[in-house]
Parts: sequence; structure tokens; C-alpha cells
Amino acid sequence: MISRIASFHNYQSVSNDLMRQQVKLQDNQDQLATGKRVLTAGEDPVASIYIQNFRQQDKQLDQYIDSITLARNRQTRAEIAVDDAEQLVDSAKRKTMEMINGSLSDDDRTAHRQDLKGLFDNFMNLVNAKDESGNFLFSGTQSSKQPFYRDSALNVRYAGDSYHRTAQVAPAVEVQTSDPGDQVFMEIKNPFGDYQPEYDLNSGSLLLLAQATNTNNADNSDYAVSFGVDGAGQTTYELTQNGSVVSAGVYDPQNGVQWGTLSLSFEGEMLDGDKIVLERQDTFNVFDAFKNGIELSHESIFNASATAELHQVTEQFSAAFKHLNKARSEVGTRLTTLDRQESMHKDFKLVLNRSLGTMEDLDYSTAVIDMNENMLALQASQQAFAKTKDLSLFNYI
Repeated sequence: MISRIASFHNYQSVSNDLMRQQVKLQDNQDQLATGKRVLTAGEDPVASIYIQNFRQQDKQLDQYIDSITLARNRQTRAEIAVDDAEQLVDSAKRKTMEMINGSLSDDDRTAHRQDLKGLFDNFMNLVNAKDESGNFLFSGTQSSKQPFYRDSALNVRYAGDSYHRTAQVAPAVEVQTSDPGDQVFMEIKNPFGDYQPEYDLNSGSLLLLAQATNTNNADNSDYAVSFGVDGAGQTTYELTQNGSVVSAGVYDPQNGVQWGTLSLSFEGEMLDGDKIVLERQDTFNVFDAFKNGIELSHESIFNASATAELHQVTEQFSAAFKHLNKARSEVGTRLTTLDRQESMHKDFKLVLNRSLGTMEDLDYSTAVIDMNENMLALQASQQAFAKTKDLSLFNYI
């Protein structure tokens, strides 16, 4: 048997060339299968760095967009709840105004009271509303805790906190995603200024407090003003501070009652002996307006003090409506911010994807040409390898 021999150098050279051609062809096939030009960092180190950075930025944008989606869903639910609360407050105001009407029968007044109770029940459902994940909308950061509880006496307490939840929707942008219930429903600006009135009026009196302000925030004194008629038939007033008379005289409707930092104005016709006690309070909560409206509906239409307090309740409902409208507008502003940020992120993703495609995507026509050329080269290498392998000593003689 004739032993076949081959030049080691020729064999090794052709073998290495064959392996290189096989690797090239495999790379071509992998590129065509994946549609990617750069498969490993070693193929194009510079492009690989850019590709990695682009992918990281794209992933971060996806996270921001997901965060925006969650925030939008929660804020949309909150906007709907606040809008519904607005409508309930407006309906409650109208019912209360109708109860002031002296021509209502007892049955009509009872019907209005039942309507007001129903509105209060619906309002309680809204303030305890949840988002799509089952989290309470108005409990601050304690989203798993029910924010509002009402007892049998119609008193409502808040169990949440006073903090806001936020969501990061861009590298330096955080958007508030919740409103604490105490700020939305319990910290409403007093429509009368710095004091809430408590009326003690004579039958037939039409006296109402218009405004009561005090520029001295440290003054927590108890004030009361009473009215009378002097011998000349003029209306007089007497202002007390902590039970002591500090100002008295003829009442001037144009100037009201002025004393130090305290300024009081009134409207309606007052009667001899009418009195208003002033409680320092620059905010109120809408739940008390519902409660007071329901309780006052039991009073006689001839009770001037109760009628005046019903007027007070209507003013509170009106102030609550404005407050809720402002809160809803703020939610709408946040939704606009979320939409704008999402649009910016999606636009940037398009730019990133185009840049990534430039670096990474395969030119199929070029790749097919390269693969065909590499296939021909591989075939040539295979033929050369076969010839080299078959060489024997006699081929060299």
C-alpha cells in the first residue's frame, strides 16, 4: 500500500483558509437569519458601543412610557372622580337653596332631605374611589388604606396622610400622581374669610354675614357682634372680644364693623337682639356642609337662625364647587404634562431606532452578494484542500 504524504505547510495553509471561509459563510448566514450586521462586539467594537448605548436609552424610554401609562390611568380615574364630586356638590347646593324657600311644605322639605342624604352617600363613595389596581385615589401615599370614614352622626374623619405620590417620567421630571383627600375635600377656603358665623337671630330676621376678616393671624380671640335699636330708631352694634365689649355705636351699613385688625360686613335686614358669634376658621370641609344641610332641614322654615345657616351651607357648597374645579384643573394639567412627555419619548425612540438601524441593521442585498462570494470561495478552498490531502510522495517525483 502506497502511503500518502503531503507537505505539512501546504496542508496547514489550505486547512486554515478552509476554516476561515467556513466562518465567513456562517457569519453571512447568521446575519441573514437575524437581520443584524453586527453580531458580536469583536466584529465592530465602535459600532457595538453605540448599539449598546442606544439599546440602554431605548429601554429607559420604555420604562418612562410604562410609568406614564400607570400615572395617566390613575390621574384619569381621579379626574373623573373629582368631576363627579363637583356635580354632586352643585346638586347639593341647589337642594339646599330650595330648602330655604319658605313656601316648601313639610313633605317637600323631607323629600329634599332624603335627596341630600342620597347625594352625601354617593359623595362618600367617590371620595373612597379606587384606581384599576385597587388602590385608593385620595389617601395620599397610603394607597391601601381607605381614606374617609363616616359615623352614625354623619361626622367624617380622614385616615390617609397629607403627602403626594409621584412618578418619574423623564430624567429630571417627576409628576404628581395623587392628591391627599384632606387637601381636596377638607381644606377648602372659607367663603366668609377668616371666621364661620353662628347665628342667634329673631324670627323674621334676614341678617347674614357677608365677610369677616382679620389681618392678625395670631388673633384667636372669640368675637361676637349683636345688634339693637336706640331711642332714635337707629340700628346699633356691640362687638365683644372674649366676652368683653371692645366697640359699640351706631351701625353704618357702608363700613360695617371695624375694630383693629378685624373687619366685618353684613347683608340683609337685621332686627333688635340679633347676634352672630364668630369662630376663627379660614378653611372648612365639604362633609360638614352635607351634614349641616341635612340637620338644618329638620328645622322650621320660620327659624331665622336655621335659615341663615342654610344660606351659609349654600355658600360653602359654592366654595367647594370652585375648589374641586380647581383640583380637577390641576389633574388635567398633569395629564397634559404626561401626554407631552410621552410624545417626546416616542419621538426620541424613533430617532434612536433610526440611529440603531444605521449601526446595526443588515443591508440584505450586500449580504447576499457577500454570502455568494464566500460560498464560491469556500468551494474553491474545499477543492484545494481535497487536492492537497490526496497528494503522495509520487506526486513530487
